[in-house]
Amino acid sequence: MIKRKGYIIWPIYFDRSVPRSRCRRVPLSLAVRRPDAKMLAEAARRLGWRVEVEEGSHPAMWWRRSGRIVVQPGQRVSKERVIRMIAEQLKRMER
Repeated sequence: MIKRKGYIIWPIYFDRSVPRSRCRRVPLSLAVRRPDAKMLAEAARRLGWRVEVEEGSHPAMWWRRSGRIVVQPGQRVSKERVIRMIAEQLKRMER
């Protein structure tokens, strides 16, 4: 989904404890434990993208207030590629 000329990215996409059937979008090899919007924002900033952090909870896990980010990559990149690049950056940050 594109909003404000950017992609909405939820932390649940990267959460190791969430199965793919509940909205995880990266393989377990790239997933991390309990990510939050601040972690995602830091990873996206390290990639050189403009980021806006917003409050909220993903509809699949409405009780968990994890927040979300709106990413504006500089070049034309698909949302799937953006998610993968953020996941790779999160793994580097986790070490």
